[in-house]
Formats: sequence, structure tokens, C-alpha cells
Amino acid sequence: MNPDLLFFCTMCREKSQDEIARLKCTIDHTIKHYKKGEYIAYQGDVISQLYMLSKGKVKTEIVSDSGLTLSVEEISAPYPLAAAFIFAENNRFPVDVIALDDSEILFITKDSVEKQMAKCPGFLRGFMAFNADRVQFLSERLKIFSQKGIKAKIAYYILQHDKNGSFELGKSIASLAEYFGVERPSLSRAISEMAASGIIEFEGGKGKILNYNEIKELLG
Repeated sequence: MNPDLLFFCTMCREKSQDEIARLKCTIDHTIKHYKKGEYIAYQGDVISQLYMLSKGKVKTEIVSDSGLTLSVEEISAPYPLAAAFIFAENNRFPVDVIALDDSEILFITKDSVEKQMAKCPGFLRGFMAFNADRVQFLSERLKIFSQKGIKAKIAYYILQHDKNGSFELGKSIASLAEYFGVERPSLSRAISEMAASGIIEFEGGKGKILNYNEIKELLG
């Protein structure tokens, strides 16, 4: 059995293949392969099965009504894609999913997921915990999007990564610009202006908060 099918169940993942076979812990699935650059799903596609990324790496993007493309995140295998939406009333992909590398997707029907939940409490708990964590992640992304202006987004991000006055971006400027949905030169300029104003110190992806009051005033 492909171990990625046991992604949600930590109890089963610790068992040997023989133990899993004796428990008949199998999940019906199909497999499809995607080339680098190929769309795995489009925003608005109906989600009738659980998509499990078992090999490769993908990125997700939101396209607004005005045509603006906003990067959401990059995801490496193994990882489920839009897992909670399989049970939603409006069960559609909220994002485009694009392969960054040659990738493999395991497709598991909704019926198979429900059967696994019924027979394996560990799978059910893992599924619920995973989706709760995803809600928290998306909530943070929405807070970033809601900040008005680049400096407000930077300020919010820095405060979220603040450790006793110091912070690390954890991303390159190019990746952070994509994460914020802004142009890289604009982001670099805004960071430089914040440093020149004495709000922060910043060099090589790391920095210090020099003025908490001013950085909080930037928040939208």
C-alpha cells in the first residue's frame, strides 16, 4: 500500500506493511501523473475526490475577477490538496493548482474517505486536525491580504515573525513579493524606506524591530 494514503493516520503510518495488510487498512484509489507546468486543477473545478499529492511539487494561485493572479503557496509531496472541500456544499477548488515539478496525484473517492473514517478513528482525527490547521493557515493569509498597502503587509508579517525584537523573513524577497501579491521592486523599496525611517534594521533576510509603535501604526 502506498504510505501516502495513510497521511492522515499517524497510528497507521507507524505500523509495518504486514500489520496494515492484516488490518485490511487499504484505500481504493487511482493514480494520475502530471508534467511540470501542467494544471492539475482550475479554480472553480468541482472536487468529487480527495487529491493527494504523492510525488512532486505544486503551486496554488487565485485569479481575481479583474485578472490579477495572487500566489497562495507552494506545496511539496506528500500533501492533500483542498481536502476539506470534498465535504463542502460548494465543493469547488478555490485556487488553480499547477505542477512545479513532474508530479503524481492519488485520487480517493469521497465514499472511500468516508469508509476509512468509519473504520479508523486515527484517520478521522488526523483528517479533522489537518483541516483545522489549514483553516488557521488560510486565516493568516486573509489577514495579509486585508492589509492595505505594501508596508502594512510587511509590518504584519514582521510582527508575526517577531522573536524578542528580532525577525527572519524565512523567504527570499522574490518569494515574499509573490506571497504578498506585489512587485519585487516595490517590496524592496518599501523595506528600504522602513529601514531608512528607523522603524526596522534589515539585512540578508534578518532584522530587528527598532520602533514598535511606528510599525504597529502601519497596519491597515
